[in-house]
Amino acid sequence: MPRSSRNRESNPRRSRSSGSRSRSGHRHSRDHSDHNGHRHRSRMKRKEKNFWAAVCSLVVILIICTALAEPRWFHLSGGGCKMQHNATPMKTLGVPQFFYMGHFLNYDDGGDKIVTVYQYGQYSDDVMFNCVTHRSVVLMKLIIMLCFVAILCSLSQFLLDIFGPMKRSLKIVHRNGLCSIFTVVICVIINLLCYWFTVEVLPLQKSTKDFRGSKVQITFDISFYLIAAAGSVGVLATATNCLRRYPVHNESHLSTDNLLDDYDGLDTVIPVGQDVAPMSQLPPPPAYTP
Repeated sequence: MPRSSRNRESNPRRSRSSGSRSRSGHRHSRDHSDHNGHRHRSRMKRKEKNFWAAVCSLVVILIICTALAEPRWFHLSGGGCKMQHNATPMKTLGVPQFFYMGHFLNYDDGGDKIVTVYQYGQYSDDVMFNCVTHRSVVLMKLIIMLCFVAILCSLSQFLLDIFGPMKRSLKIVHRNGLCSIFTVVICVIINLLCYWFTVEVLPLQKSTKDFRGSKVQITFDISFYLIAAAGSVGVLATATNCLRRYPVHNESHLSTDNLLDDYDGLDTVIPVGQDVAPMSQLPPPPAYTP
């Protein structure tokens, strides 16, 4: 009879020890699963990167930089645009004539014709006669500014494609290629401003041409087509981002892992070697008596 009571008294100890061992084993397995979950999340982060879209954005940057460095934006023929008064006519206009802060000069040649003089550099030879108007200068400076804005947009998209951010707002911008879309829109606006530039300069060239029967033409040159090419590559970069199939269960995994992390924090509050079940706090039953 005492032996049976001792056996019953030792049973709760064995159950508590086995329960603690099972909890420690469960905790170890959960730590192992958490480690696997972290590795899974790291793989999902790597999947957010888009190499081909980054290459397209880099190509857009290179093309726009080439367009800025190329001096030929507009080709002139038959008009009165000259580098110096009574000199050979100027054939091309581009960024070098409008990059710095220029100003118009008062000039009187003693004749009946109106002469428009624009000094675009710090030297006395950096002067254009009958080439541009006030509005065309403003348009060209706006074109240059928009080129730099397009470079910044493409650079932002390039960084997003390379690093693949996991922040929700940046992820939306990255997956939808919003920076590439802005670049394409800016390239279209630049081409429209180039057309407006030709409309502004053409009447001046017709009124200042040297020969009455000469045909005045203002056509687009290399840099205009480079900007158009940059916009086309920007469309390709946008399609590369928008048409890619991204995993849609990232947020669910992250929320589940956060809940598990919160549950792990509860284990630190509860002592390992104690049984917190309500029945474990009751005193053992008395010995069995027939």
